[in-house]
Amino acid sequence: MSMLYLTDMIADITVTEKSFGSKVLMSGIKFSIDDGEKVGVVGRNGVGKSTLFGIISGADKDFTGDIIYKRGVTVVSTAQEHHDMGDTTVLQYVLDGLPEYAALSHIIETYPATMGDDMKLIDEYTQALMRFDDKGFYQIEEQIERELDNFQLTGVAHRPFSTLSGGQKRLAEVVKIMHSDAHLALVDEPTNHMDYVAKAQYVEWMKTAREAMLVITHDRDVLNEVDRIVELKDGSSKSYKGNYDAYLKQNAVSTGAQMNDFEMIEKRIATRKPLAHLSRNSNA
Repeated sequence: MSMLYLTDMIADITVTEKSFGSKVLMSGIKFSIDDGEKVGVVGRNGVGKSTLFGIISGADKDFTGDIIYKRGVTVVSTAQEHHDMGDTTVLQYVLDGLPEYAALSHIIETYPATMGDDMKLIDEYTQALMRFDDKGFYQIEEQIERELDNFQLTGVAHRPFSTLSGGQKRLAEVVKIMHSDAHLALVDEPTNHMDYVAKAQYVEWMKTAREAMLVITHDRDVLNEVDRIVELKDGSSKSYKGNYDAYLKQNAVSTGAQMNDFEMIEKRIATRKPLAHLSRNSNA
């Protein structure tokens, strides 16, 4: 496994082998992601969609292949499991998941006690303050609380994250992604547990967000707003340009062609059977 860097595209994904024990789950995964592109990932349960997200995010390094990123790309993903959360509040959990916010906050909070007269550190501190303001991070807590309210999580911002239900944690993960300002977001089943209003809000955000996104979902409303579908099947991947409806049409054409080939073979076999029968009779 190696992780390299690109200059012209946001990410290029190649997995030549991913195994669990003697079982080979992936053997031919190959696709790229363009800047700002929205990609739906589909496939039967157990085909390895969430495993692929772990590989792309860097959480799973036990594979053969290359994950090649454009230099400077930040990647954020929805977490499936949450361990050792302690008393971390929902608000703090979301904030900690925002890459630039976390980095700038660290500088702003720690440098005053250590920088002294070091002009280099003073300059870094000043730049961090300016960037923090430019990004609107001084208002970010209020924005996150409003977003939590919009996703049926009213009043939970200051509760321990560990007290949320599974569905509530998933919604909090969506809010984290929406505020991450990353270059690539990996989103697993974002609209589960959402009502119609919340889902419509998520879909509208996804359509206009500048981030590139890989989205695992069975929600057709979401899949019909993506730019491309990547299907995982039999350990390999295949890309289809367009949304989910376009993917179904392309699959139907492909399936129809395969059926035509199959029918032609069947007809050939059928015409050969009488000839074989006559041959046996003549030999008798």
